This record gives sequence, structure tokens and C-alpha cells, in this order.
Amino acid sequence: MAIISRAAGVVLLLVGLALPSGNARAAEPSYDDYVAGKIEIDYTAFRLAYAASSKYAPYGVVEILSKLKKAYDAGDCPSAMAHAKEVFEVNFVHMEAHKIAAFCLKKAGNEEEARREYAMFLGLFSSVLKSGDGKSPDTALVVIAVDEEYSVLETASLTPVKQARVNHGGSAFDRFEVKLPDSDQTVTLFFNVDRPHAQLARTLQEKR
Repeated sequence: MAIISRAAGVVLLLVGLALPSGNARAAEPSYDDYVAGKIEIDYTAFRLAYAASSKYAPYGVVEILSKLKKAYDAGDCPSAMAHAKEVFEVNFVHMEAHKIAAFCLKKAGNEEEARREYAMFLGLFSSVLKSGDGKSPDTALVVIAVDEEYSVLETASLTPVKQARVNHGGSAFDRFEVKLPDSDQTVTLFFNVDRPHAQLARTLQEKR
């Protein structure tokens, strides 16, 4: 995590302060536990359970997410929250949706629910960071959806400059050249995209 840690030290500090150990129990592939207020979960197990569930659609919320972001950017939190709930019906581990929901709940004065949503966002973010350091294909950050890549980069204040799909050792990776915050220095980050890539291939095969 060295590259990400340098770029997002404050976020990592928040992760360390806000999250449980992550070993409390393995989460089930359901949003019900979270709705019930259970956030002391193993977030990696939670993400992987979603990826193994029938709901798994790594490219399935693009349109809804666009509406969510537009509503939030326009200051329309009621609409943003409605769209966030739509996202969760498809993908209950969507980082960006949890983050925006946290901001809107805080704006509405619902501090407890806002903290819960933000803890979920930080737990999911931390889960990706724990998967590797991103310096090479062998130590790539492992994602279950491409939007996780962009959530990680945005949270770490890393600006994508160039992106390419590469293969290594039978696996698929997104290689990013990213600019460090407040600097012209660029570094390379690798994300393992085997899961979303395989799911896309299965979906295309089923449509034939």
C-alpha cells in the first residue's frame, strides 16, 4: 500500500480509527445485515460474497450512478438518496454510493446514519487497499468492479493520466499512470480485474 498510503495518509488514518478489525464474522451476500445496522463485518468477505451472488453486476449501475452523481452535484440530496437506494438494490457494496449517501445524511442532520454509511464506505475502501500495494501485476489491488478503481483513485486524490488493459500470468489488469496530489510526479498502479472481466465475458456469452 506504499503508493496509496503516501497519497492518502489522512484517509488511511481515518480507516484505522473508524473501522473494526474486520475479523468479526464473514458477511452474507445480502444487504439485510447492513440495513439492520451491522457494520462490524469482514468487508473483503462482504465484497467477495456479492461477487459470488446472483446480484453480481459489475457494470450494472452505470446509468443509475450517473443520475445519482448529477443529483448530488446539483445539491438535490433527496433525489440522490433515492438513486443510492436503487444502486444498493443492484450492488450493495458500491463505494461511491455509500459515500454520497453519508454526505447527504450528514447534510440532513442524521449524524448516526451518516456515520454508518461512511464507516461502510471506509470499510470497502480499506478492503481494496489490503488486497495489494498496486506496484506490479503480482501485487495488484484486487477489485470486483471497475468503479472500485475510480473510487480508490478519487479517495486517494490520485489523478488518472493514462490507462491500459494488460495481461500477465493468465490474469487481466488495468494499468494506470496516475499523478500524485499536489505534484507533477506520476506513478504506475495495477488493478486486478479478473472478476469483472470474467463476469462480462459470461454475460456476453449468455446473450449470444
